[in-house]
Amino acid sequence: MGLGKFVAGRIHQTRAGKSYLAAHPTWSDDDPNLTCPRWEIEPETFQHAILSCPARTRDRDLLLKDVSSLGQDASLWTEPHLLRALGEYITTTKSGFPPDMSPEHFFPPSP
Repeated sequence: MGLGKFVAGRIHQTRAGKSYLAAHPTWSDDDPNLTCPRWEIEPETFQHAILSCPARTRDRDLLLKDVSSLGQDASLWTEPHLLRALGEYITTTKSGFPPDMSPEHFFPPSP
């Protein structure tokens, strides 16, 4: 599908509810803050981070204009160009990235 391991892993983890998004708490955090760190009003779920976070509107409009659903039967999961767009969006917005990491660790700048 044209995705690197790191981005493919982020997509799989966010779909499975086991990512670094705030609403995907870990077993080690007894009292997690589920609120989106960018918007601070709603829980940072996969749906929120990808399709509805107001703080990410510009990137979403630019990269995901043809994506309207994250459901299992959505065209996103069968259309390679949409999946690559999701990968670029996740990388650009750092959605589901570990808090202490940035994309530069995995995608060095081009010479």
